[in-house]
Formats: sequence, C-alpha cells, structure tokens
Amino acid sequence: MILRFLVLQLVHFSYLLLLPIISCVAVQDPEGGPPDETPPVLVRSFPEDGALNFKGKTIRFTFSKDIDVENPHHNLLFMPKLTESKNKQPYSYSVNGKTLQLKLNAPLKEDTTYSIHFSKAVKDTHEGTKATAKILTFSTGSFIDPITMKGSIKELLTNRPVSDVSVYLYSAERDPQEWQQAGTPDYYTTADKDGNFAIGCIRLGKYYLRATTGKSNTYKIDYEKDKYGFFKDPIDLNESKEDIVLPLITADVRDLKLLRSTPQKGLFEIILNKPITRYQLIPLQNVGTKGKPQIYSFVSEQSPNVITIYNTFGLLEGDTFKVKLMAKDAMHRALEETIAIRFKEGKIDPTQLSYSLSPQALPSILPDFTASILFSKPIKGFKEDLVYFECKYQEKIPLKQDEWRWNENQTKLTIRKHFTPEEIMQFVTQTEAKDDKIKTIQQMVTLHIEPGACTAFDQTTHTKINQTYLLRKKEETGTISGSIETTTPHFIIELLNQKYECIASIRDKKSYQFTMIPPGSYSMRLLVLNTGEEEWSPGDILKNIEPNPVIFYEKEINVIENWDITGIDFKF
Repeated sequence: MILRFLVLQLVHFSYLLLLPIISCVAVQDPEGGPPDETPPVLVRSFPEDGALNFKGKTIRFTFSKDIDVENPHHNLLFMPKLTESKNKQPYSYSVNGKTLQLKLNAPLKEDTTYSIHFSKAVKDTHEGTKATAKILTFSTGSFIDPITMKGSIKELLTNRPVSDVSVYLYSAERDPQEWQQAGTPDYYTTADKDGNFAIGCIRLGKYYLRATTGKSNTYKIDYEKDKYGFFKDPIDLNESKEDIVLPLITADVRDLKLLRSTPQKGLFEIILNKPITRYQLIPLQNVGTKGKPQIYSFVSEQSPNVITIYNTFGLLEGDTFKVKLMAKDAMHRALEETIAIRFKEGKIDPTQLSYSLSPQALPSILPDFTASILFSKPIKGFKEDLVYFECKYQEKIPLKQDEWRWNENQTKLTIRKHFTPEEIMQFVTQTEAKDDKIKTIQQMVTLHIEPGACTAFDQTTHTKINQTYLLRKKEETGTISGSIETTTPHFIIELLNQKYECIASIRDKKSYQFTMIPPGSYSMRLLVLNTGEEEWSPGDILKNIEPNPVIFYEKEINVIENWDITGIDFKF
C-alpha cells in the first residue's frame, strides 16, 4: 500500500516537472519563415580595394554569408586579361564558407591596374542569389591607372540609344584573330538604360572597341541574332576619352550555306542557313522528250531561307533531276550548288491561292503610284486586261505593258502607274454643297484584279482583289526642303515616319525638296554611298569594313497643312 502511494506520488511529481517544458513548446513560434534572398556582400579582401604595389600570388574575398561559385573561369572577370599558361587556367580557386581564394598560376603584369568583377560568379549557398556588383581594383605599381573611357551606344539606322549592351575593349598588342575567335576582353562594361557606358582604370595604350546586345559568356558576337558595333581602327587611350559614340547595326555576315534538302509529297525543300534576297534555279537535265522544264518554286515571307520546288514535271519517287541553285543574301554573300531534287510519292493537298497587298493601307496616294501583290504560289498565267483602275461611271484605266512587272520567280506582281492629269479628272469625286457652291472633298480610284487574272501553276486562282485609294490633296500637305554641303558625290536623303520607315527618298541632290507630305512628325537621315554602289553598305566586321556613315537631322520635323519647312540642311 505504501509502495503504491509512493509510485503515484512520483508519477504526479514527474508530470508537474514536465508542465513548464510542455508550456514552452506550446507557445514557441514555428520554425522556417521567408527565405533569405539578400545577396552576399563583400566585407573584406586581400589585397584591399585601391591597394598599390601588390606582388602577391594569392587573392582572397570574404563575404557576408556562405557562398558558392559558378563557372568562375568564365564569370569571374579580370581586367585586363590575366596571362595564361599553356594548357593551364590562369588561376586555381577554393571556397571555404564565406571566403573565396584564388591562387595565381602566373605573375601579374608590372605597373598595371587590375579590376576584378565577381558578381556573376559568386552566389549565396542556400538561395543562389548573386553577389552585389562590387569591383575590386588594385595596382602592381605605385598608382592606379587614370585613363577613363566614356561614351554612348546608338542604333545606326534610327539614332536611338540602346540599353543593356556589352562593351568590350581589346588591347591592340593582342592578335586580333585570337580575341575575335575566343578571347576574353581586356576591359568590359555594360551600357545603362540610356545607352551610356564608362570604363575606368585603363592602362595607357591603344584598344579595339566592340559592343553587342548578346549575352554570351564567350564574349563572341552572334551575327545571326545580335546587334553589334565596332571601329575598324584602335582607339588611342593615352589620354581619357569622353565623347565616343558607337553605332550598332544588324548584319548577318555569315557565309551563305546549304543546310539540307528534303523531299516531300509533291514538293522539294531546299533549306539554307539564312534568309535570301535573290535566287535562280537552272535545270541541268531534260525531262522526257520535252527538254528542260520550267521550274516553279516559292520563297515565303515567313520562311525566307526555304526554297520550295513543286513537282510539275511528273517525277516519280526514286527519280532525280539536277538543278543549279544560285542564291544571294542581303550582304551579297553568294551560293552556287548543284542539287539533285527528288520527290516522295503522292500529291500535295490542294490549297487556295492567297495573296497579300503591299502597302496594306495608305491614307492617300500621289499621282506616282506603286503597289505590290505577293501570291502564295508561283503564277503560271497572267491576263493583264483583268487588272485595271476603276473611276467614276465605272470607267476603266487599263494598265500599260510597262506599268506591271513580275519578279524572277513569278510570285510577286508590282504595279507602277503614273496617273496623268486627264486620268485624275476621271477619279470618283465626293463633294459637298456649301454657300450654294460645290466643293470637292476628295478624289478616289479603285484597283481591281479580277478572278482569273493570275493563275497558279496548279490551276488555282485568287478571289477578286479590290483596293480603294484616296488622292492626296496638295492643300492638305506640306513640304520639306534644304541643302547638302559635301564633297561626297553619292548619297540618299530619306524621310522617315515615326516607325523609322522610309516613306520618301531623294538621291544625289544637293538642293532637295520633299513635296505633298501629310501632316505629322518625321525624322530625316542621310545615307552616304560608296562610289559605284546603288545601295547603302552596312560594312563587314569580318573584313574590318565599317558601315557607311549615316547622318541624322537631330530635331524632329513637324509638318502641318499648307506649310513649307525650309533650312533642313546637312553638312559632312
């Protein structure tokens, strides 16, 4: 009995001892909480920022939290570039908690200022947050190199600033082939949102300047996708420069190449590595007793690097037919290949002959009229008498022989028509009565292309094409004029709308005037041409040829009705 009592008392006493512990557990906040996404911050380094006469072979960074490193030999950037031993990285590295240590495998250059950018390489161990963009600068000599280069990045053909652009400097003492193929820049930075950039602590010397919108860690330019800029000659940085303007262009300078060819049911596709602007297919064989056949082919706006050839000469599966392909791209890169075309058994599914009209819609037209109709298939038959302009009382203005033209592959019809004063008098007229007088509001004409005017190779035809155009009235427009002071004989003055599209141009006129311009805001640029060339050249970075100059009139030009704007002058 006494033993049972003692056991019960002991149990009761143990329960009382556990109550405070249970109470503490019950009111404790749960573990966890929001992740710590604050970036690692550099709190200490060896050498210190701004240190002079550094001769060591070990560099250490200590951060505010535990870190990892990500591909440091690409993302940890030394400026200028470290000396590399053969078949060996310029440094080895180790990470211990909050500290990153680098051990150099080659001595630093004497009397040189180095800057180390580590923000892309260092990240938080737990959340992966990249370190803040701190730069460590020190010198192996008695002073920090004082040279600074500042400038801006602009798009050459629009004159607009370009943001988030990588800017690279390469020492002229290096072999250009080395850094063009795979070399790290000696100095680099990124332009801000307004296209401005600055690089400091540069060693005296001459440097090549490059810039690209690409984000590759290889520091290469992707000519297919990137906008890029360059100067053909190195910049002399034996003193600071603060007014550099580097223009960017888009120019795919890769060689034009055949990627592959693919037979399909009823057609054969030739696929190139880049868009083409012109091509020709020359038959090299006879088909049966008919001799060399007409080849019907097509390149669409959606796939300008693909040539589609249609089986219009009855080849069976397994048969081949050789053609010579001659093609050019926008950079005048040429390709010439002999290709054996073949087809899979079967026919392509029939499709309607569709079209697109360019320009799609115009607010008004001038007496000199141009329009193009692009068809979805090559055209075999054309009846020009079914293409005409309709005026009042359903009177027709037919097209003359020299007022229409097909492209080489019979897929695009271009109409160029000059309306005479007599023809304009036939336009449909809308009038209004005011103060017992009849006032002409507008004149219009309608382009008609009747069904059957254009018949594709597979005998399909289009629906009726109608497009009405208003005639531009002189009293509702303005003019822009000026003069060009230059010794350059060849140039093009272009009037641009707010989308930077060229709406009018004048060639080689030192006194010029744009007439009958609708009210609105415009800009103007002057393209300098090379002697003997019909078009402006974007240059060739692979041949170290800069783009031809482009000069903008710096102010916006606002046109109002019945007003002449003068003094829009250029001097170069």
